[in-house]
Amino acid sequence: MSKYVAPTIEAKAFTCMFCSVLTTMTWFPLSFLKNQRYGRSEFQLCYCDHCGQHSLWLNTTEIDFEDEVPVTGRLILPATAAAPVAHVDLPPDCKVDFEEAREISSRSPRGAAALLRLCLQKLCIALGGKGKRVDDDIGMLVRNGLNPKIQQAFDVVRITGNHAVHPGEISLEENPDHVTVMFEMINLIVEELITRPKQIEDRFNSLPTGALEAISRRDAPKLLTSDGGD
Repeated sequence: MSKYVAPTIEAKAFTCMFCSVLTTMTWFPLSFLKNQRYGRSEFQLCYCDHCGQHSLWLNTTEIDFEDEVPVTGRLILPATAAAPVAHVDLPPDCKVDFEEAREISSRSPRGAAALLRLCLQKLCIALGGKGKRVDDDIGMLVRNGLNPKIQQAFDVVRITGNHAVHPGEISLEENPDHVTVMFEMINLIVEELITRPKQIEDRFNSLPTGALEAISRRDAPKLLTSDGGD
């Protein structure tokens, strides 16, 4: 999977929300004409140097003439969230929730987090869980040898998505980056538990027939022979 860099205002490079390519961006401040004089507006236009598409941003920085403050802003257009695209191997019923979360994450990070938790619940079913309690399904996967790092990815989505709907526990309105991490964690889980095993299986099945038969004989259960009652 290619690295995902979340779009932010005035960033020199990020993953484009149109072409999904990590590339450089060119920014253009927008001006307005009033009383025959030009002034700089609060809006900026961002040009993707790869696909040539434009996005519109609103500068929300609070001006402080005494201290330098970081530029803050939010995406206005396109309306679809600046969030990672779904992994190609994400199961279709999970992808529905993932894509809906992408569409609303810029407007409602809490709603997106709840949808991503539902996506995780469905993903657990695809991985052999019952889908009733995500925590129980994660426990089942851990007992079956789940890599501790991937278990942590599960819990990031589970806890963030659950706490997002309880006021005061996780403020996603103030820290929308938490939602971006949830998208990334789901894609990571799919990569590790669905894509890589499938790639290994495909490579194994492409071995010569003779080699596959030899491996089968090697791994077949050995029959115990009787020799002198031993």
